[in-house]
Amino acid sequence: MKPKIGLALGSGGLRGLAHVGVLKVLERENIPVDYIAGCSIGSIIGALYCAGHSPDTIIKLAKHLKPRYWLDFVIPKLGIISGDKLLKTIRLLTQQKSFAELDIQLAIVATELNHGREIVFTEGDVAEAVRASTSVPGVFVPHKIDDMLLVDGAVLNPTPIDIARAMGADIVIAVDLAHASVVFNITNVFDVIIQSIDIMERELLKNRHKICDILIQPDIAHISPSSFEAIEECVSLGEEAAEKAMPEIKRVISGLECIAVKDENPIRHSSI
Repeated sequence: MKPKIGLALGSGGLRGLAHVGVLKVLERENIPVDYIAGCSIGSIIGALYCAGHSPDTIIKLAKHLKPRYWLDFVIPKLGIISGDKLLKTIRLLTQQKSFAELDIQLAIVATELNHGREIVFTEGDVAEAVRASTSVPGVFVPHKIDDMLLVDGAVLNPTPIDIARAMGADIVIAVDLAHASVVFNITNVFDVIIQSIDIMERELLKNRHKICDILIQPDIAHISPSSFEAIEECVSLGEEAAEKAMPEIKRVISGLECIAVKDENPIRHSSI
């Protein structure tokens, strides 16, 4: 029996398009993904992929859907972007699907602001969950669902490795975008906020990396998290990092497959 593979896609602003490069390599190497746990930009990429969009289609969408389709500025109160356009665009691209209607099992992580707790969405409206998970504090207005006030899942769980494992994955491949030191020029409020969260995330992830089987860390430190101009470079860097990790991925998969075969074919001792 083939081991179940889970993918944890972390936060990181628009640098998260590196996730698409990782998905391209996994497809090229015929490695199926059974579960995806996403946070922030990872929730967007995960939702689009699980809804049936190929990596190439996601890249085309990123290139042709300009910022006006995602960002709607408001007079600052709880945030400077209302998030209504983001919700509408994600709902359109996921064809208003619920979690139960997705091609691949998906979990999306958000943070409930009033009580400081992690919320994991695995049912209901996918677009609502993505909108909640991408609510970068200070940038997007927090998203309200029922009595919950929700912000970016990265506040508590930037790369949801544990969620992918809990979904049933035998092997967890984590794509971490918060690992790199800052080498890009910070030029706007988006960069200030997202980079501040990245620094916090690196501390949160120090002990969590140990629970994943393969850790992929694309070299995206020089790219601004708010850059709409580095789409192709982010994808390429994701591909490059996944290709480097591929021998280890195949080794881990092969090892678990061998164990499964042994368990299915126990040694039988004949009696004398």
